[in-house]
Amino acid sequence: MTACVDRMIRPPKQTRRRCSVAPRRQERAFMFFEAHLQLLQAAADANRTRSAWTGYTSVTPPDSRQAEAFVGAYDGATLNLSAPTQSCVTADEVSPYTGKALNVTYSAPSAEEALEGAAQAAAALRDAGVEQRVGVCLEALHRIHHRGQEFAAITSHTTGQSLNMACSGSGTNALDRGLEAVAMAWAAMNRVPGQVTWRQTFGKSDVTLRKRFRPRPLGTALVVACASFPAWNAYPAILANLATGNPVLVKPHPRSVLATAVAVSIIRDVLAEAGLPSDAVQLVVDTVDEPIAARLATDPATRIVDFTGSQAFGTWLERNVENALVFTETAGVNTVILDSVRDLSATMRTLAGGLSLFSGQMCTTPQNIYIPDAGVLTDDGPVSRDDVVAALCAAIDDLAGAPRRAAAVCGALQSEATRQALEALADRADADGTLVRRPAAYAHPEYPQARAVTPLLVRVDPRRGDQLPAGEQFGPVAFVIDCADRDSAVEHATDSVRRHGAISSYLYCTDDAAVDAIADAYADAGASLSANLVSSMPMQYAAAYSDYHVTGLNPAGNATLTDESFVAGRFRMVQDRRQVEG
Repeated sequence: MTACVDRMIRPPKQTRRRCSVAPRRQERAFMFFEAHLQLLQAAADANRTRSAWTGYTSVTPPDSRQAEAFVGAYDGATLNLSAPTQSCVTADEVSPYTGKALNVTYSAPSAEEALEGAAQAAAALRDAGVEQRVGVCLEALHRIHHRGQEFAAITSHTTGQSLNMACSGSGTNALDRGLEAVAMAWAAMNRVPGQVTWRQTFGKSDVTLRKRFRPRPLGTALVVACASFPAWNAYPAILANLATGNPVLVKPHPRSVLATAVAVSIIRDVLAEAGLPSDAVQLVVDTVDEPIAARLATDPATRIVDFTGSQAFGTWLERNVENALVFTETAGVNTVILDSVRDLSATMRTLAGGLSLFSGQMCTTPQNIYIPDAGVLTDDGPVSRDDVVAALCAAIDDLAGAPRRAAAVCGALQSEATRQALEALADRADADGTLVRRPAAYAHPEYPQARAVTPLLVRVDPRRGDQLPAGEQFGPVAFVIDCADRDSAVEHATDSVRRHGAISSYLYCTDDAAVDAIADAYADAGASLSANLVSSMPMQYAAAYSDYHVTGLNPAGNATLTDESFVAGRFRMVQDRRQVEG
């Protein structure tokens, strides 16, 4: 940490409707709520019906020059995200496309300062009331959406996501996930009336009580974001905590800070405009060499922990954090069973896209692909396993051979360590004779130095002693697993769910009765299943308001985006009652 030079990047001025008479600051939060109430009600309806809906219009991706300009505006800057402090951190952020350091310094509180700031903000945030807190959340989402191109640019150059994905998956879809959580929290807190008059006869007399019911937050929340998808899981956690009255400490991954920092600065601005302490949301920054997540998570003042990241640290948090309610979304081994398909070429294109999307750095990326000895049955007859594998390789090669399409789909690897691990795994597979396809680079049309790579394929047969790596192999890697038949594939895959966890599971089978039975088997293992996905929709796509992300029933995580358990545990109901004249 170093002493700070006070140079703050100011966001572009927002164009807002203004009242003829300036309202008092404490009324602004309720004005935010009223301004976005229709949106909130529509989101609550979508949560209830599980229908297709979005609260935010699509953002046109910036071109590469515009993106570099957005990122370059922060070069050499110090972002002030706390009260005056001598704690400054220059993050370990390097663009996966240009290879250049972002050179951004963050003036952020130390762990002790952050916990103290949260404690001081707690009472005002709690007492603000449900509508005021929800109004702040909705206005913050609105302002983040308004700066969508900027967020896409800085997300792309910190995570490796393509600009298209950064506008959608980390843009509108992430905002929808945040709104989904806010709407769920709003509904949960309003399920109980604020006040009732209660009458009951005892013996020969009637007793009348006036009862008040108030939601009360647990306390300080810690949100730990991941490097590759910092917004998609963080927005729901930050806003669910804020809406329910819990001050939030946001700790981004040290290699992917900037997008989260800008989002936190927007939320802090909205809080201040609403007359609430801006320290109700704080950014806490660490480095790879000096991590602080465990220190914050185990502090007795921390009452809630939201974590997205590795299964190892997520499991450690679940087992060791006794002072807080812990929500985790980590990783697992996502399986694909190839039994029978209508159109093999279309299926292989879908699977190739799924393996390649964001270079396999999504928690929903398929990894283990089961193919029976008899091959895959198609409308044109059976296709041998060797030919199916060849068709998959051809589909990946076809994608890689179109540079602009490959750039939009694959993006780049967030970390150099992932590429090194991928090459080492390929070398081992080559040495033992199981290598099918090396993780070759594709020619990025704009950034020849980008960490651009296409999937590694390894073929194994456990029956002859081939070993599968335990757990998730991060990045674009898939294992084609030889198995006797469909039943053995289901048995092996669901056993993997129980042992290693899974966030998404995939099946290709044209027998409806078999699909139902296999869905039951995955459900018994605590996993969701998608069957026969062949379309322009990416196989990993999870829709806010409709799809539940992570079941909480296997080792891949204990939290679900977004069900009621994700929000209801963040507050409790307290009551007071007094006897009154009937």
